[in-house]
Amino acid sequence: MPEAVKYAVVISLILLMTGCAAMKKRRTTVKDELPADVSYSAVMRGVTSNNITGRGFEIRKGSIELEGTEVEGKFGLLARLNSKGDFYGSVRGPLGIELVRILMVGDDIAVIDRFNRKIYIGKKEMVLRKNGMPSDFMTIIFGDIPEEDDVEMISADRNEIVVSSGNGDFNRLITICLDYMKVCNQRINANVSDNEIYMQFGKFSVSGGKKYPSEIMMEEREKMFHVKLSIDELIYGYDSDIEFRLPSYKKESF
Repeated sequence: MPEAVKYAVVISLILLMTGCAAMKKRRTTVKDELPADVSYSAVMRGVTSNNITGRGFEIRKGSIELEGTEVEGKFGLLARLNSKGDFYGSVRGPLGIELVRILMVGDDIAVIDRFNRKIYIGKKEMVLRKNGMPSDFMTIIFGDIPEEDDVEMISADRNEIVVSSGNGDFNRLITICLDYMKVCNQRINANVSDNEIYMQFGKFSVSGGKKYPSEIMMEEREKMFHVKLSIDELIYGYDSDIEFRLPSYKKESF
């Protein structure tokens, strides 16, 4: 795969995953108290009720902008995530011409390079492990949050709650904005490198009674790269199967 196309793929969709393989875990022990009239459990129930990845969704119109990467520019984006966690993504250039298609079905992952008529194929579990990513990386990309039992409160005030989620290999420091009852930013930690990834979520919209960010920004700690994902139209709830159908292109392993 030419480096240009490879970066357009990995940075546009999978890069949002690899970005999660970022900084070393940072332990925080200081806790603040919530105001007496704010219930932590009620907040967590409200935030998790807004998760959009559990039942899947379809991005019918979106775009992704890349800066500071080998490939820079703005690309069109279509995507589908079903309730089983299977994923389809299509990165498009001018006039809507598909440049790259990403498929993740079961434990198979494929990146289809339309321009060079090549397919890069591998096992999802292996790709995730290699890049220090957890299996629920889609929840991270779209700002969903684990259940209350899987997070630890770090600090709180009347405007926001900061919680930590993860294990010895991976950690998220998540800021929940109480005005929106959604994750509004997070820092991603992993033990595979010294980089720091910061993600910000904004311009919240609603589909099917679920609130989601229509603007997602990600940058590396030293601003080596910047990614902006814009969602113009999202439909919550997608239960159709996603087929792992590949064209007759030359195949290479990840």
